[in-house]
Amino acid sequence: MATFGINSNFQTSQYNQSVKLSNASATKHVEQPPRQEIASVQHRYPEREFDFTNMTLAEQSNAAKTLYDKGVLSMGEMAFMTGRYGLIEHDGQLGGTTLKQANSERFDVIANMKENLATVQGQGQATSDVVSNYKALISKLEAYQFGLNTSA
Repeated sequence: MATFGINSNFQTSQYNQSVKLSNASATKHVEQPPRQEIASVQHRYPEREFDFTNMTLAEQSNAAKTLYDKGVLSMGEMAFMTGRYGLIEHDGQLGGTTLKQANSERFDVIANMKENLATVQGQGQATSDVVSNYKALISKLEAYQFGLNTSA
């Protein structure tokens, strides 16, 4: 089984988790929510470009390319996250997933990766390199999504 060069040489930068409230018009009054509500919103919606808990396969592919361009993901990680969609885009379908589904059906990327890792580990099909690469990628996505390593 080939690995894709997923590595753990990534240092997570701090993501700003503040909610920015702006007023487009100087004359328009905007009611500020109570501080407790702001804190709740900050926890649920940290400032980030992508939501890996709710995206399509096409969005996953685009997000991986963008994060690779920004230096967040390695080339191997980007290839791993874009490969399935690329094949579906080229062939029209793969393993029962059509291009229409890949562009419209949403799923939790992080939870899906954890399930896939558990499956291959349970079947004894994953080498130690594959397992460590999977875990490193999951940790990066969790750090991006939630601002911390929830796998630790």
